[in-house]
Amino acid sequence: MTTLVDCEPAMAVRPDRFGRSWAGRQITVVGLGRSGIAAAQLLRRFGCRVRATDTHASDALGTARQMLEALGVEAVELGGHTPELVEGSDAVIVSPGVPESALPIRWALAHGVPILSEIELAFHFCPSPVIAVTGTNGKSSTVTLIADVLRAARHPAVACGNLGIPFSSVIDQLAPHTVAVVEVSSFQLLWCHRFQPAIALLLNIGVNHLDRHQDRQAYVAAKARLFQCQTPEQWAVLNGQDAQIAALSERLHATRVWFGENRSNPPAFHLSPQTCRALPESQQAVLQVARLMGIADPLAWQVMRGFRGLPHRLEEVGTVRGVRFVNDSKSTTPDSLLYALERTRGQVVVILGGRDKGLDFTPLVTPLGEARVRGIVLIGESRARLRPLINGASRVEESGTLEEAVRAGFAMAEPGTTVLFSPACASFDMFRDFEDRGRHFASIVGRLAEAA
Repeated sequence: MTTLVDCEPAMAVRPDRFGRSWAGRQITVVGLGRSGIAAAQLLRRFGCRVRATDTHASDALGTARQMLEALGVEAVELGGHTPELVEGSDAVIVSPGVPESALPIRWALAHGVPILSEIELAFHFCPSPVIAVTGTNGKSSTVTLIADVLRAARHPAVACGNLGIPFSSVIDQLAPHTVAVVEVSSFQLLWCHRFQPAIALLLNIGVNHLDRHQDRQAYVAAKARLFQCQTPEQWAVLNGQDAQIAALSERLHATRVWFGENRSNPPAFHLSPQTCRALPESQQAVLQVARLMGIADPLAWQVMRGFRGLPHRLEEVGTVRGVRFVNDSKSTTPDSLLYALERTRGQVVVILGGRDKGLDFTPLVTPLGEARVRGIVLIGESRARLRPLINGASRVEESGTLEEAVRAGFAMAEPGTTVLFSPACASFDMFRDFEDRGRHFASIVGRLAEAA
């Protein structure tokens, strides 16, 4: 089987962090979303011969093809895949949206072509130390907050990765004195082989992406790949209240630091009972990372107190006649809806539904049946599976569009109620992505406020 390090460079350019030049190598990029385009651009800057392929064809992809061809990408294939673009490649770079069953992946495996995620590719060229964050819920906010704390302490830092800013797109902004704070998904970790963060943080493990992972054990194993290349000189920051994380920690080589519970924390990383009560687990994790970076607790606390969160994550987007509307479009799992419900006080109307990823919705039945839940509005493909589960729990309606759902939720509410849009499902049945979905929700609320 060919390995990436066996491929001899065709011309001398700046080597990657492992001392190898990529100049002249034939690389195929599969998937032309943000990360795929960023990977193709990075590869061209380092002298690679690049081909790209995407199963979809759209006006946006047509524009992307023109841009990539102008950069010297040799071939951009849209609307399907042909084996010629993979056979003979030195490596295949896959975007996180490309399933393991995709034809280019199968062809690459059959021909012994190395497969790398965009995160792995960027790491090869990253001159900075890396803090990597994964988990089922809270990754993007935690990455952003870590970068904010670092910058407040005068440590240059760049937040990137799965939060919407591809790691490959920021390589030119990085230097040895900069810290790359990278959000990493389970899909990206599947094709990471030498990724070695100085600090690796695992926030939590719920259930997600069972439409892609074979089962829960496969999902946990993908998350655990974050730590596979770490050494005892590096750090694993782990959730001590998560039994699955505690179990997998026994196999790690990195030095462990805990949040949620102290477990084996040395005195320098001990979390007091007052701290555990005052900070949610994600911010306890940020505090431990700050300590590892030599940042004093008071500064970290100050930054965390001022943090207002990210768009589409429990974001208040308006109040209409005393009814508060919250955009939690980033919610794509039942666990994330449970998290949102825990943090929403008082009476609530819930709007949920979307692309069914095969997840277990049963844990939602009891919380959605609480007396404070005034009503539920179902949208999207998952309505048929959700309705039998929650019938009788509260007033339940179905809507064909998000605008109908918002108006139905508003009609169920009274002053002081929160209409919580936390879909617990993917967006792809109705929207381009969770950001597109969240913007539509905010826009509908804005129109509702104007009408009122």
